[in-house]
Amino acid sequence: MFSTVRRVVPPLLSLAVPLAALTCREPAGPGLGPAGLTIVAGAGVADTIDTHPAQALIVEVRLVNGLPARGAVVRFAGLPIDNRPVSPTTVTVGPLDREPLLIACVDTVGADGRAQVLVALGPRAGPGGVEITVPVLGLRDTAVYTIYPGNAVTVVSEPADTALAVSRGFALRVSVRDRYGNVRADAITFAGDSAAATVSANGAVSGVTAGRARVRVGDAAGHADTSWVSVVPQGTIAAISPTGIAIVDLDGSNYRPVPGVGAAAWVDWNPRGDTLVFSSSDYDSWLFVSDLVAAPRRLITDSTGLLSEYRPQYSGDGQWIYFGGRPDIQNQAIWRVRPDGTSPARVGPVIDPYNSDGQPAPTNDGLLVAYASNRCCYPLLGLFLLHVQSGVVDSLAPSALTPHWSPDDSLIGYVIQGQGIWVVRPDGSGLRQLTPVGVNYYQGFDWSPAGDWIIARGPNEHLQVIRVADGLVMDLPHFTNLDRPAWRP
Repeated sequence: MFSTVRRVVPPLLSLAVPLAALTCREPAGPGLGPAGLTIVAGAGVADTIDTHPAQALIVEVRLVNGLPARGAVVRFAGLPIDNRPVSPTTVTVGPLDREPLLIACVDTVGADGRAQVLVALGPRAGPGGVEITVPVLGLRDTAVYTIYPGNAVTVVSEPADTALAVSRGFALRVSVRDRYGNVRADAITFAGDSAAATVSANGAVSGVTAGRARVRVGDAAGHADTSWVSVVPQGTIAAISPTGIAIVDLDGSNYRPVPGVGAAAWVDWNPRGDTLVFSSSDYDSWLFVSDLVAAPRRLITDSTGLLSEYRPQYSGDGQWIYFGGRPDIQNQAIWRVRPDGTSPARVGPVIDPYNSDGQPAPTNDGLLVAYASNRCCYPLLGLFLLHVQSGVVDSLAPSALTPHWSPDDSLIGYVIQGQGIWVVRPDGSGLRQLTPVGVNYYQGFDWSPAGDWIIARGPNEHLQVIRVADGLVMDLPHFTNLDRPAWRP
């Protein structure tokens, strides 16, 4: 396409430039023309990426007296794509006898007053340009280009995998792209093939029921992509974060830190869901409570003789907080305390230098406590059941960590190191593995208020929800830095 974009007139200062250097050597020169820098041809091209226009970019440079500025050097430089110190250019250039692959080149004004270069449109769709300068005359102009995307080669649907709560929704980000990733304006179709979620004609996804959902997207040329959605039950958790404790909804929304908590190791909700109890460390640790507004306070201020307090857990009726108390330099015993910090006392068996009882989990009424102890299988820990009123202890399983009762007290869930999460009835029957065989899970998990789901940190270091009925596992990809979750009642 030929176009004259505009003319830049040289300043009067250019008259001081020696005419011998900028005019013809022959006495009889070419005719007069408009003074300044004029784009004669080759600008204004609109074409796709990587196009090499047949028409060269031609400019004309003349002095204020209209004569050609013969011998003047003209610099052609592609405009940068962005503001980085070293950026690729929107357009490349080159002399007439070579491929236009340079970010800049120069030509000398000839006897006809013209200089020219070849141009190639770059890989980035959008506006492009070549800056044209004549330094000796202080002239400057820009040849502009429009670069369109190339042919479609792929469809991209984002996010590739995400979590969505039941009855909530979001919009997929979908684009058709060329070989360089430029976005095209092609029409896109959406199709869902799961009862867990629906998708509209414009890509709006809505959660219907808990489960995994697949959404297929495509264009008319047959390019396609897939997004997966874990439709999770609605719920809120508190979990250990690198900077303390975070509270967040299961779909990743409403994330907020618990004020005043700089470090924590284990956390649990009271039955009303308005207070947290937590231990400060896995090592030298004390119990604290937080009302989610004010700064946390020490739970136990009475003298107990304990050197550390670990892994607190409320009874379902809210009357007690059970925890592991360390009275000496090594081992723990089963303790409990009222939520207001009063009446701290050991309720588990007496320990000795060889035995340690910890990680207590009470039933709703606090009369039964599942816990982990090495009394069966040192140096491993087994699952035990303490009858608080009588002091009788039952041995349930030879390997167990971080036990936790289901909300209706019908099952005890626990972790076996290297073997995932298991459940068993309090009479020792019904033992079964809940998580996939051979998949390890981190210590610390919790049940949903209805007892139909468990949340835990899985082998990929994401939190996961696991359906108790059938073992369905769904990743929560938002949660890569949270651990030991507690599900809000």
